[in-house]
Amino acid sequence: MTIQPEFNGSENLEFPEFYKKTHTKKNKEWIDPICAVKHSKMLSLREESSQSGMQLTSEEMSRQALGKRKRYILGFGDGPKLSSSSSTPSRVSQDHVGELQKLKTEMEEMKMEREELRRQLEQERREREEEKKEREEEQKQIAYLTSLVTEFLKEKTQTHKSSIHHDGAMYSTDTWWSYEHVKSSFWYMDSFCSDDHGGVVYKQNPVFGLFIFLST
Repeated sequence: MTIQPEFNGSENLEFPEFYKKTHTKKNKEWIDPICAVKHSKMLSLREESSQSGMQLTSEEMSRQALGKRKRYILGFGDGPKLSSSSSTPSRVSQDHVGELQKLKTEMEEMKMEREELRRQLEQERREREEEKKEREEEQKQIAYLTSLVTEFLKEKTQTHKSSIHHDGAMYSTDTWWSYEHVKSSFWYMDSFCSDDHGGVVYKQNPVFGLFIFLST
């Protein structure tokens, strides 16, 4: 049974006295015999908590003596007070916030690591592309030099064949070179060049060496 309390100085009473004041008639009789039983239970709870050193709040005493029905202590003093057990959700909430913050930090670190890995892979890809272009350029240079040698040999061969003495003497077309000889005269010459910082960088370039000794 719930009764709205009248504030006649009762807001300064402890909960058992407050309950008795609001559940008795003017002649001091209980409005219901069950109220006396509940009041007695409140006194026992207060005594036990006092002996154990664990003081019960009004809310805890109301819950243990009267049950979980609402509004039993409506208007009593400054209202219900949080017990130690009721503060547990707050601690749990703080723990969750801490865990979320930790996860957020770990996710940021993983994001940075992935970004760094992406940059490294991109750098390696660019380096491979540059190496590929250099190899292709070298192949083009070799092909170009080979074509020059081929044309040169053709011209020399035709020139020597047409050089016959008019007096009938036989012309010697012996040479110390041949097409295959010239083709095999490619080599890599070790060369050095300066870098942009004034240092010396070793570089190996394909150089076409041509040694032709003609016999006339």
